[in-house]
Amino acid sequence: MSESDSSTHYLSGVKAYIIPTKLRPYAIESMKKQLEKHGGEACPSQKDASVIITALTAAPRIKRHVENHKVPVVSTQWLKDCGKQREHIAMDKYAIEMPRSNNHQQGEQPRATDTAKDMDENTPDISHEILNRRYANMPPDPLPGYDEEDDPDLNEKSTRGDDDDSLAADYLNSKYECLRPTPLKPYHNRKLVALLRLLERQREVNMEERNALSYRHAIAAIKAYPRKLRSGKEAHKITGIGEKISALVQLYIDTGTIPDAEKLLSDEKFRTLSLFVKVFGVGTKTANMWYNAGYRTLKEVLEKAKLVKAVKLGIQLLPHFDQPMSRSDVEELIDIINKELPNVDKHAFTQPVGGYRRGKEQNGDLDIVIASRKLEHTTDHLLKRIVEHMIETGYVKHVLLMSGKNSNHFGNHYTSGAADMEKLDTCFVAFMQPSTQILRQVDFIVAALDDQPTAVLGWTGSRQFERSIRDYAKKEKNLSVQSHGMFDRSSSKKLAGESEEQIFDIIGIPWLEPEMRNC
Repeated sequence: MSESDSSTHYLSGVKAYIIPTKLRPYAIESMKKQLEKHGGEACPSQKDASVIITALTAAPRIKRHVENHKVPVVSTQWLKDCGKQREHIAMDKYAIEMPRSNNHQQGEQPRATDTAKDMDENTPDISHEILNRRYANMPPDPLPGYDEEDDPDLNEKSTRGDDDDSLAADYLNSKYECLRPTPLKPYHNRKLVALLRLLERQREVNMEERNALSYRHAIAAIKAYPRKLRSGKEAHKITGIGEKISALVQLYIDTGTIPDAEKLLSDEKFRTLSLFVKVFGVGTKTANMWYNAGYRTLKEVLEKAKLVKAVKLGIQLLPHFDQPMSRSDVEELIDIINKELPNVDKHAFTQPVGGYRRGKEQNGDLDIVIASRKLEHTTDHLLKRIVEHMIETGYVKHVLLMSGKNSNHFGNHYTSGAADMEKLDTCFVAFMQPSTQILRQVDFIVAALDDQPTAVLGWTGSRQFERSIRDYAKKEKNLSVQSHGMFDRSSSKKLAGESEEQIFDIIGIPWLEPEMRNC
């Protein structure tokens, strides 16, 4: 290997597992990119790792996160210094010596004696940086959802004149996003989409829902557009993009950015409100009320605001819930649920939905639809029995919200309408992930067997896809499509749909794989 190659691939042979605790999501992604760019590998599990990297400093705390005790554990500073010197540095001075003990075994099941009622008995053993985060003193955030090294537009050379503003011939120019495939990552215009997403998010946290929806329509259209946009005039010809957003597209083409969006990356109010609405049970109205009361950190909210028990618990759990799950993390939870479910109902089966089903690599929670082959028209308190079993086995530590036909407690969930929640049995819980000892948000959705296909369709998302398919069904077919069933709006008759594919056929739209519903 030449000297040039060795400085480029200085992490060759390094297989690193990164403990996510105490690390911001963008820091984890940055380390993964550094590893992969310079010859190393970011391992999704510890069993394949040659080194474990952590930002934690106390060995007893680190030990709770370590499964593979045969490999060295080093601080994140080791990777930083390797990057600065562009060479593989010896790990000795960065290594953290682990205390020896036989008590913690790989995949250890949480103790069934842990209570799910008392927060004090299960205090998160995790950094509370997020509770003290004050954005007035912090540097700008990176642009979320954008990676310059993975942008296909940067090296693209236009083969047509800039004055040609005709639309791409293979683009389906319709107001209904459900009619065209939309991938998780845009085909082109990725930075533009990321900047527009910031502006959409600002409108949403400022409770300007109508303006936010306009941005969502435009973003969905641009995500599915099959080539790099050449002008604002071209963008304006796309259904769903009006004059204002067309002007922003032209500004981006001329300058490479949208200043109003870039400013949000360092805007105290926007970032604080965005943090507040991450709390389970907190919407934009409550977030703005806290901000207007002068609160700038979640710790201030805990200490000064009058909080209902559920919101207080949501804040206390945020240091756990804010840590993204990889697909392997989600699959660990799915495997546990599938293993335990026959102990409650041997005829029950599951379908993971939400962002995981649409192909997301990083997930904030797990949404999972459950039905039983012996419960065709009812759920017979199946959800209650599942949750009670999961509490007894020690996996469910806290019940955040239970709603549906068999509960008097109703609330809001941001991927399915409140009306749907009153027709489906749903329960949102804090679920202990054994391998990391991190509490994860799991949303159980229990449906009768004949409602399972529409429940899966409704909870798979994305939000904009669901809005579009319901809108199309209503306006073009006079049908009402809900997570609890599909109905003829003239007769109110419930229509049978034995699968998602059959529902698409009845509505009269082309089948889209879940990975192509990311509008």
